[in-house]
Amino acid sequence: MNSIDILKGKTILVGKEPGNGRLFVSVKINGQPKTAAIGEMNSVPNSVSRCKPTENTAHCKIEVDNSENITVANLKPQNVTYVNGAEIVSKKVKQNGMIELGKDHYSVSVNKILETAAKIVISVCPPPPPSPEEYSIKHLKTVWDEYNDKLREIKIRQRNIGLLSSIPMAFSMLGGLIAGVAPEIREYALILTAIALFIMLIGFYKRFTDNSIEETEKVTEEFQSKYVCPNKKKPCNHFLGNVPYNILRQNTKCPYCGCGFNEK
Repeated sequence: MNSIDILKGKTILVGKEPGNGRLFVSVKINGQPKTAAIGEMNSVPNSVSRCKPTENTAHCKIEVDNSENITVANLKPQNVTYVNGAEIVSKKVKQNGMIELGKDHYSVSVNKILETAAKIVISVCPPPPPSPEEYSIKHLKTVWDEYNDKLREIKIRQRNIGLLSSIPMAFSMLGGLIAGVAPEIREYALILTAIALFIMLIGFYKRFTDNSIEETEKVTEEFQSKYVCPNKKKPCNHFLGNVPYNILRQNTKCPYCGCGFNEK
């Protein structure tokens, strides 16, 4: 925010500082005058009238209206104020213009006065911190859903392999039971045992060729590279952890860089 924006609607009193002889600038904030000095001690000549904020008197005043127009006005008939070498009573000036005070033509830039006045305002009423940049996290829902779907598939496959491994035991127990209580159909027991052996071999093969560990590592690595803060500026693009999307979307900002989150 520049000086003009800060000073819109403000009146700045300008004159000589009583006692120290510097240029004195005063701005009213919440009805109370706040001041600052410009330049070296005793640098302002006596032809410049003193600035007394509590009495609302000064050599001249500068007003900034809401349309950013800047007007310089001489405050006392016995004072003299010049703009571009011409004596004025009231005149609009540019921010980069120069004014001269008193018969000694004490010169000061309008911009210097505005900058000093703006610092006074900021010191009393500091502007609110800028709102953090916001980024959409809507795409992270797809990332989270795909990650969980893949993990679910791996877990279901592991469960099925585990169930397949338990079947041979059931067939073997059933075959042993038949052989014990009904020797006359012992051949069925042998068939059940053969089936159990066949299924056991399939189970061994499934476990041997199962790459669930590698797949889980790959899926997790891919997830961690995509489930990140959408702010790609340093220091972010940080992995947001294994936080479910329905929880993440409740957060208003990134815990690492502080940028805002939305679902636009």
